Amino acid sequence: MTGKQEDMVLRSATGLEGGLVACGSTCGVVTGGALGIALMRMNDVDSGEEADERAIMNEAREYVEWFQKNFKTTLCRERSSTDFYKTKGQLRYFLPDGVGKCLWHSGKASSRLNFLSSTTLDVSNNNTTEPNSKSIHCATKVLEGVHASCGVGDVLLEKIAFVLDGGVALSGGLCGAMAGAVMAANLVFGWDIRKMSYSKTIKEFVRGHMNLLRKHTSRKPETFAIGKDIMNHLRNKETMLECSRITGRTFSGWDDFQAYMHSSIQCQDLIKEAITAAVQAITRHRPL
Repeated sequence: MTGKQEDMVLRSATGLEGGLVACGSTCGVVTGGALGIALMRMNDVDSGEEADERAIMNEAREYVEWFQKNFKTTLCRERSSTDFYKTKGQLRYFLPDGVGKCLWHSGKASSRLNFLSSTTLDVSNNNTTEPNSKSIHCATKVLEGVHASCGVGDVLLEKIAFVLDGGVALSGGLCGAMAGAVMAANLVFGWDIRKMSYSKTIKEFVRGHMNLLRKHTSRKPETFAIGKDIMNHLRNKETMLECSRITGRTFSGWDDFQAYMHSSIQCQDLIKEAITAAVQAITRHRPL
């Protein structure tokens, strides 16, 4: 749909599965789709115009609303009724109404995204007098912070991650700072899915999900084990995962969100903690 294979972005998305390292928040089909929309609109992102970014955010939000309308919820834990951190939960997932729903939703979402890729971005009513440099984007701030701290980063991912603001396109779902921390680590430890054989993919999937169940994981780097460590660190600081629950509110639009971010000490502290968690995980496990 984009005309390019952005493998680093794809690698970073490894940990979005199951509502961010299987924690049950916003479905990876939703977060992945939002990032995909920004990728499809890269020419508009590269324009540097905030009006274009606002229009992309609106398009991503409409996609999230489409998913909500068609599948009743955007949260993995509500959709699947699965706790991936329990053996019984993982076994239940492989029943037809578990993994089957994921495949069905993925197919429908891909069709929706394919339709959007054939449309023109609507930039009407998105003008602003505020300079773009003043905008604060949660996941982007984390990704940029990790990049500056330990050299791990991807400029393209940093550009498109603004669509995760406000809980994925201002929808109140998964916290963008938490998503940014896991995505940053997965730039090193995520899967190169296009280069992996089917058997290798299954093997890594099983190993990763076994690590979700284990109290102590092996010292060998593995993406789900590392993601679990990051989430444990962050959940010691903030027990909730969704933006609407962390902030105690939802946002009417871009300006409302930006006004809040410029005044929220809580979110600024969470961004710092997310950078710390990701940097610690990367430096602890990265090969010399």
